[in-house]
Amino acid sequence: MTKKTAPSVPAVIEPDNVVGFEISDNVVAFAAELGVDLTGSLEERADLAAQHMNRSQRHMLAAGLVLASVKADCEHGEFAALVEERGFEERSAQRAMQYAKFVLSRPDDERRRLLETPSSKVLALASADPEVIEDLLKGGDDSDLNTLSVRELRQRIKDAEKYAADLAAQRDTAEAERDGLAKKLKKRARDAEDHDGTPEVVADIRAEVGALVKKAELSIDSLHPVLVELVGFSGHELIGAWVTPSVRLALSGLVALRIQLDGKIKSCVDALGEDAKKLQSQPDALAFLDASEVKAVAEEWASLTTVHGYESEQRAHERKQAKPRGKGRPEAPPKAPKA
Repeated sequence: MTKKTAPSVPAVIEPDNVVGFEISDNVVAFAAELGVDLTGSLEERADLAAQHMNRSQRHMLAAGLVLASVKADCEHGEFAALVEERGFEERSAQRAMQYAKFVLSRPDDERRRLLETPSSKVLALASADPEVIEDLLKGGDDSDLNTLSVRELRQRIKDAEKYAADLAAQRDTAEAERDGLAKKLKKRARDAEDHDGTPEVVADIRAEVGALVKKAELSIDSLHPVLVELVGFSGHELIGAWVTPSVRLALSGLVALRIQLDGKIKSCVDALGEDAKKLQSQPDALAFLDASEVKAVAEEWASLTTVHGYESEQRAHERKQAKPRGKGRPEAPPKAPKA
């Protein structure tokens, strides 16, 4: 009995090793089973390959359209189950629908070209920015789309999108600078009208002076209710003893402010010279402290702050003594300032 040998089958061909693809008799027989004739002339086989390539794009377009209609009628989660039951992943279905949507979004003349372009290139284009798509398709049949590999096309898209993003950032920056300059010019014109021709730098200084004076006025006004509240605690059993030193602290601060304020008033009067006499609210020269008064106030202020510091140290010492003490000699209390 003669032993039958199993027919040989074509070896598995790696995608990147097409050069070494040997067309053996087994390969020719396998192709015939699929209805593919590998025995025709060179031109006939090239035409046949083109027909199958074009047919595959149309099949993918048809599949995308059908799947899109199916998904439109599916409940939530039903679509994935339908396609997986039929042997392909939802991701493949999404790619087919994306392919169909992109092809149908283009003009008629571009649809023809896209149906003759490998689907991997079309899908790479579909995910690009609109400006990049227009640039890559504007050359018609002579565009680089036909000569670029899929990897080169993706890199071209990446570079084009980066360049477009850089241009957009530069444009946004220029527009922001333009708008900012327009606002400044508009403000300058408005300020010139408001200040009746006053130079801008002078108008800015005037505004700043007005703001600072108002701020000082608000501070003085806010100090009044605080002092009233403080004095109101004079007869309090627990905190009454703190009122006098706190009022003394406020007094020392106000005296210091008065000295500063008198100095600023005198500087303005000196700057005006004779024109100071023309002011409706002319400052009274007697309101200024003379040299001896300034010295006396300074000495009194130093004395007040020294007393306040001593009282603070004394209270801190008393709080420390009230705490549980360890071994060692007790600390000496702070020395009172000389009268």
